[in-house]
Amino acid sequence: MKNTIILIVLAVSLIFTGCGGSGIKGDYEMDRDELQKIFDEVEDFILLDVREPYEFDEGYIDYAFNMPLGTVEKSIEDDAYWRAQAWDKPGKDALIIIYSEKGKRGALAVERLRRLGYTNIFNLYGGYTLWLDPEADLDAEPVSTGCGG
Repeated sequence: MKNTIILIVLAVSLIFTGCGGSGIKGDYEMDRDELQKIFDEVEDFILLDVREPYEFDEGYIDYAFNMPLGTVEKSIEDDAYWRAQAWDKPGKDALIIIYSEKGKRGALAVERLRRLGYTNIFNLYGGYTLWLDPEADLDAEPVSTGCGG
């Protein structure tokens, strides 16, 4: 029943927001300059790439590790997962930065983790696309079909 409600909420969200564009810019997002500052000044943070493994294999931001969106809720809470990564499971107040291709999946991951009680979590605005090219057009047609982002 709970899974059905979650699927309905996601479906309604997609109907009203559509698949295109760069997502909603909000308080939970940071831009590429803010992420660079974290790289330069902060020692303890987690950078999660929520794209699919084949996307990650094609390129990623330094220091990131891959946790596809479909596994985020399960993996983030799984002690065995973190042991396999040779990391300690993050606390609910750990600094976690998430990114996807253009930011949509990252925004979904942030919302999911906030519902689990994580409080210091951010989405990289424009995702990997703007990380690579700050002038990229986030509204350009995707190469693949679907809502990817």
